[in-house]
Amino acid sequence: MNLLKTHGIVLRVAKYGESDKLITFYTTTAGRITGIAKGAQKSKRRFVNKLEEFTHLHIYCQPPRAPQGLFFISEAELLAAHLSLRTDVHRYVSAAYICDLFVRFTRDSDPDPQLYALLKWAMTALEQDKWPYRIVALTHLHLLGIAGYRPEINLCNHCRRPITATCSYMLLPGSGALLCNLCNSSGSLSLPRLSIHTLRLLATGQALPFNRLHHLHFTRKAIIESLSALYVYSLHLLQQDIHSWRTLCSLGFAHDAAPPGLTKQNSPTFLPPSHHRDHTISSP
Repeated sequence: MNLLKTHGIVLRVAKYGESDKLITFYTTTAGRITGIAKGAQKSKRRFVNKLEEFTHLHIYCQPPRAPQGLFFISEAELLAAHLSLRTDVHRYVSAAYICDLFVRFTRDSDPDPQLYALLKWAMTALEQDKWPYRIVALTHLHLLGIAGYRPEINLCNHCRRPITATCSYMLLPGSGALLCNLCNSSGSLSLPRLSIHTLRLLATGQALPFNRLHHLHFTRKAIIESLSALYVYSLHLLQQDIHSWRTLCSLGFAHDAAPPGLTKQNSPTFLPPSHHRDHTISSP
């Protein structure tokens, strides 16, 4: 069986037994794959400081014999360590949330060059940018578009009026379309609100290539509105939770401290529930 040589970014790392690791990557040529690295927990040379969350690697691995089997990781070369994503708490939870989104919205062995380019940009931008939560919102927005679930945010889906400063809006989870407050006058729907300012930022973000997204400046309120609405929409699409959401909320949405690059403004109270990440897998 031929050895697979590909570039990939680590999405997840889990201990397996006493000495091995299970690594989930998103790769250029094979899409999302999960492989086992024998002896990686105790490795002093072959895998040291390489098989860590968010690292960008050149991977050498043996494809599985069975369709649902694990890849066998034989070697990895470090291309970018992205160390600050593991040492700065705001950057860490931002990167973890993005990786959770990629795990949920991708399938095994189904490569997409646009998705790989987006993930590579996001990891680099999180490390370099002063606004990590802005990068999360923009990455989530583009991921939905590439996956075929682009939100329609230019007009109200019910009355068909273009967005205006006199209204507030909500993103309908079932369709990814907007509903204005006038069409929801009864208040029967309780969803995160989106202001005209936030919607214009998101619409501009949808149109810009990755290398120009850093020109968009989000207030704290705009980031919280964006992340909350996109989370609820994704929750409906996936029908399962995104594990790092609660941690992202507790750090990025806190009222008593402004994360890097965010101005302190009042934020929405919408904080959907989530579960904790689990990074340990027991061997049989």
